[in-house]
Amino acid sequence: MAGVFLMMFDPRTAVRPQGAAPRILLYSHDSWGLGHLRRSLTLAGGLVERFPAADVLIATGSPCATQFPLPERVEVVKLPSVSKDGHGAYVPRSLGCGLDAVLDLRSSLLLALCRSFAPSLLVVDHQVLGLRRELLEVLIAVKRRGARTILGLRDILDTPARVAEEWASPEVQWALEEGYDRLCVYGVPEVFDPRCEYRLPPRAAARTAFMGYVVRPGKSLQGVAGNGKRDDSGSGHDGNGNGDHPPRRPRVLVTVGGGEDGCERIERYLDAIALAPTHWDSTIITGPLMPNAQVRSLKQRAVRMRGVLVRRFHADLPSLMRQSAAVVAMCGYNISAEILQSRRPAIFLPRTFPRSEQLLRALRFSHLGLSQCLVDPRPQELRGAIARALTLSSPAGYVPSLDGCLHLCESAAELLGESSMSAAGVSARPLP
Repeated sequence: MAGVFLMMFDPRTAVRPQGAAPRILLYSHDSWGLGHLRRSLTLAGGLVERFPAADVLIATGSPCATQFPLPERVEVVKLPSVSKDGHGAYVPRSLGCGLDAVLDLRSSLLLALCRSFAPSLLVVDHQVLGLRRELLEVLIAVKRRGARTILGLRDILDTPARVAEEWASPEVQWALEEGYDRLCVYGVPEVFDPRCEYRLPPRAAARTAFMGYVVRPGKSLQGVAGNGKRDDSGSGHDGNGNGDHPPRRPRVLVTVGGGEDGCERIERYLDAIALAPTHWDSTIITGPLMPNAQVRSLKQRAVRMRGVLVRRFHADLPSLMRQSAAVVAMCGYNISAEILQSRRPAIFLPRTFPRSEQLLRALRFSHLGLSQCLVDPRPQELRGAIARALTLSSPAGYVPSLDGCLHLCESAAELLGESSMSAAGVSARPLP
């Protein structure tokens, strides 16, 4: 099968000479939220630290691609953006042409980028062949050139049945078994083991390594809001008048990732705290992708509530987590990993559509004693969960490894012949 696919291309460039600085291309399709982009930026920062002379490009469809400052020697190539409609189907985000035209344009840009940049390493995020297989020709091209390839998989993709359907084609099976030199899972098997859950082909399972969760070390990336300007402005009263300094009352942080579908969960939180006066303050981050009308509505409601501050964006969310007594959040990959890093009690309100990824992650974390999971809770249920979380100083369960960026970089070094350590796999470790 590999021969059939590889014959489709005639290489235009040669792989880098031995000893030359690596060129690394990171791809993420980015149709919803900020998770893929944020993970790619974290990995790009780690890669340029691991390879001081490397050049790194991130090809992404995120509408926020240019709104984050970049590490040195890292550039972003913006692909035309897509989103999802109310039925979970992909649609163009901005362009007026049809989805097929947008995908053709994205595929052409990716192939041109691959030929001109000539990466020595391709790191693909999440989608085996990219959005609607837009990366197939690129993967074939880099394999013909002799470049190395990594498929980076978040800890959980979706239900086994959904993944089996998406991975059923011959092209995907070829990519899993032969197209990628290594499958790097950004998680640990104690939470979810895709080798078993997704019944990976034997050759793919043998090349699968667990990296641990990917989080940003130290101070997080600074960012800006959806209008291209930094937006830390808020609405409401924080009850302290001291910005991000440690509060006099416990603080609950509420965050919904990019915010595109987070308004209902914030409304549910406001319903819960409106039942009676609280002994805690609330900081609510709507996310830069939440529609402006929804943000205005939430801020207008918060003005009438004591101790509630609403912001569209915060430039250092991990720091804000560490200053909070508990976190209420959806259960996307990045926010979950950052909550683990913060050691703060968490209540997850997972998304259940169009994918079950967040629900599965929230249930697994709850089973391990790392958080509470509530699906469509009544205000009283959510209020009780918050009260329970505020009695805890940290999660009671085991915290998985958070060294995913380090281990991914070492996997890259091993494939490029520059390894100083083994990245065969990591596991969970007890709380210190």
